[in-house]
Amino acid sequence: MTLSDISAKITSLTGADTNQYTNAERIIDLNIWQQNIVGMILDSQDETDYDDPNYGNFPRKTVPLTTDRDYSIGVTEKMLKFKSLGIAYDGVNVRRAVPVELSATGIADSTAADTTQNATIDAQFSKTNPRYDLKFGSIFIYPKANSTDVASSGFMIAEWFRQAKEITLSDLTTGTLVPGFDDTFHVMLAYGASYEFLKGKDMKRAEACFRDLQVYEQRLRKQYSSKQLDRQYSLTGDYQSMK
Repeated sequence: MTLSDISAKITSLTGADTNQYTNAERIIDLNIWQQNIVGMILDSQDETDYDDPNYGNFPRKTVPLTTDRDYSIGVTEKMLKFKSLGIAYDGVNVRRAVPVELSATGIADSTAADTTQNATIDAQFSKTNPRYDLKFGSIFIYPKANSTDVASSGFMIAEWFRQAKEITLSDLTTGTLVPGFDDTFHVMLAYGASYEFLKGKDMKRAEACFRDLQVYEQRLRKQYSSKQLDRQYSLTGDYQSMK
């Protein structure tokens, strides 16, 4: 379905045309429900990794290393969940970084200016087996890079899961945009927006829309939890003592 189709379905469900339920109002509700749907997908997905193809790129970034320990994640990245981090201190060999909760290790963190404590922290970690702590909207790496790593063009590769690309008023006016999830569930945007519109005006019809949304949600969760079917299974014996 295109946005034009979805908007027409909204009008059918609510009985309100774009004068009564304006495009500006519809955009707000469509984006609310698009993010709700993406949340359902991310909660349900198997080893396949969902991302909205309307972005036109992947939620992955290569970042040059600096001598700082922390690397901020900008709000423009729209990150919902962090996926993985690889670090190449030498600019060539990428090592998979393993998450660590530094506070649970008994090692006290430090400020950037505290060179003594930074050296103490880094001595506990290895560049061939790096760690990272995701906190305060930033990635903290252990050990941190030094000037030699920076001179060697060291870098890290971060991957994450992000929000759906926001639908704009221009998208709705043009009407040709196709939502970036399975066609089967595009109609959920129409039911979701209609529910938002009706719940303050006609609770009976709003509840009917919500019931339909729940049915679609069950189907969506089932579909996205079983996308990767190319698996190999094996059976192993389970020894049970008779004693």
